[in-house]
Amino acid sequence: MKVEIENGKLVQVIDFMYGLKLARKHSRFRRRLIDLLREKARIVEEDRIELLKEHSNKDENGEAIIINGKYDVIDMVAFNNDLKELYAEKVVIEGGDHREMIRTIKQALKKFEDVEYEGKESETYDYLCDQFKIDENEEGEDEE
Repeated sequence: MKVEIENGKLVQVIDFMYGLKLARKHSRFRRRLIDLLREKARIVEEDRIELLKEHSNKDENGEAIIINGKYDVIDMVAFNNDLKELYAEKVVIEGGDHREMIRTIKQALKKFEDVEYEGKESETYDYLCDQFKIDENEEGEDEE
């Protein structure tokens, strides 16, 4: 049992999960998932800044030049390609310690099958359903 979430969708997933009305166990595991994803999102943001520095013009001390709060990127195409690659990488949450969290979040997502979503929320819900495979039953999983 594992879930993979693209780096580029971490913030979107965190925001969506935060907005769900959940109680007790579902709420606790949602918080754990959000905490885990926030840490991954923080690392992705650090990597994005490193890419900016790497692709920027440097001053005489070898530091990236920042003009009006923005990095002075030399080759925006190369930067965007590297950024696309970073955002396409996936966070993998596997069973073991996370088995119960994955199972509980899957149950929580199933509870919202009849809710109508629009726009980004709809995309995010569909994405999470795919990643958590809510249409598939894991061996030994209880139906609720």
